[in-house]
Amino acid sequence: MHVLQVVSCPSPALGTNVPVAVLLPPDHAISNRRYAVLTLLHGLSDTFMCWLDYTNLRRYVSELRLIVVMPQCGRSFYINTVDGQRVEDFVADDLRTFIDSHYATLGTRASRAIGGISMGGYGALMLALRYRQVWAAAFSHSGAIGAPRWVEDPPNVGVFGPLGSAVRREHDLFQLIEYTDGPLPRIHMDCGIDDFLVDENRAFHRTLQNHNIPHIYREHPGGHSWRYCDENLPSSLDWACHQLEGNCDPELDDLTVIAPPAD
Repeated sequence: MHVLQVVSCPSPALGTNVPVAVLLPPDHAISNRRYAVLTLLHGLSDTFMCWLDYTNLRRYVSELRLIVVMPQCGRSFYINTVDGQRVEDFVADDLRTFIDSHYATLGTRASRAIGGISMGGYGALMLALRYRQVWAAAFSHSGAIGAPRWVEDPPNVGVFGPLGSAVRREHDLFQLIEYTDGPLPRIHMDCGIDDFLVDENRAFHRTLQNHNIPHIYREHPGGHSWRYCDENLPSSLDWACHQLEGNCDPELDDLTVIAPPAD
């Protein structure tokens, strides 16, 4: 079973220390091995501990040679918000530097994946598309894919600014796939058939298809819930391990990175 540590990560970007849950392989302290890293992002009304409270994450990763990192990021959508919260810089820079300096990580793009639920699903795809030098793969469960385009959502104004703002454009997933600065991350998405966000997930899937961008998109029974996420998290973890160097799954010891099939 992975060892849980709850640590305080200094963040120059935020000007404070941020609580982070870290799951470490049981041999982390005694092995010479270096590990791939998966960062998991929580949803809008959640905390960093929700992955442990509402899913069987520890059981799912128990056989994986993988460090799992879960930061507390509030209702930020993981961007540098218009009201001055530099959460994007924290996740992409401060947190990554902290984890690489305190744990036995491989420390390469090819060994990093990021995933999330709802707001965190959007955040995972957005960060992987904006910081292509950092993450090789990203997955989303029930992602808030169209958040920068939401109109009837007043709290979003404090995050993204008014409709049509530069911040909204710069963090719009439909725009980010047009960027050419670096290789695209590998993408895995799923959404519940009864989820209120399913239409925007379908729209992004079609956009990726139209741009001939390889990805995986699946729909499953269920709505917008942690139960849905828990039911589908094992497949995302398995997919992520197939993307990363470091062979986080012992059964993959003789394999290198496997590219996902075109959808």
